Amino acid sequence: NAIAGSGAVGGCGIIQGPPGRDGRDGLPGPPGTGSLSFTDSRDLKEDIEGDLSDIIEAAIRNFMITEEKMRSIAQPCTGLQNTSAAKSCGEIYQCNSEATSGLYWLTTGDEESVHQVYCDMEAWHCGVKGGWMRVAYINMRQPEAECPSPFRLVTSPKRLCGRASIATGGCSSKTFSTHNISYNKVCGQVRGYQYGTPNGFENSKDINSYYAEGISITHGSPRKHLWTYAVGLSDDHDYSSDSNCPCAKNPGPSPPSFVGNHYYCESGNTGVVNHQFYDEP
Repeated sequence: NAIAGSGAVGGCGIIQGPPGRDGRDGLPGPPGTGSLSFTDSRDLKEDIEGDLSDIIEAAIRNFMITEEKMRSIAQPCTGLQNTSAAKSCGEIYQCNSEATSGLYWLTTGDEESVHQVYCDMEAWHCGVKGGWMRVAYINMRQPEAECPSPFRLVTSPKRLCGRASIATGGCSSKTFSTHNISYNKVCGQVRGYQYGTPNGFENSKDINSYYAEGISITHGSPRKHLWTYAVGLSDDHDYSSDSNCPCAKNPGPSPPSFVGNHYYCESGNTGVVNHQFYDEP
């Protein structure tokens, strides 16, 4: 109506005269002398460009999200089936950091060499969360737990695993397979109880013999030392000749060179030797 009327249009307002005869049945009238303006053309251009920019940006963002979802669907994480085994628990965790701990399938690359292992995806070990392959787990605080051969089950006063022979100078060894899965870090926990007359570090310098009273972790063939937990006879009594820890008040022998500083040695006994189990590990 404003364009067809005889009033003038200017600025951002409209001046309109009285209504005329219905001219829809006649010839078109001459163009008006005013200009119809909704806003400044520069502002309108900026608004349009701004809206288009938002639309394009949103479209790209949605496309990237959709593309990521498509990649996830096209390339699912390995390790869930024996036909799509992963190379490590770490590879599974990198693919899905929300994966839960449990059994997964791993392979060394040979299709015939596929193994089902337990991957810890949720706990922190040695400052690293998730992606850990469990190699060994013996928890004698669980009633159904058994000692792996050749270790001997100790039932009194606690359920523990001890070396096969109680003879002086003996040791027992158990190998746990990693199935040739590559790894770059080993982390674990050892709980031990002192009884009798432990000797800290022995004089033996052979990694294949008894060189510590406690537990040692080695790997590879030939063996390479990782870590040792040793127990000394007394924390402060003078058994320094061969039985105390190197850090005791009266120090005992130092560990062999292949052990280096990769050990922890302690004693729950103070004073002269007591043949008893100590409550605290």
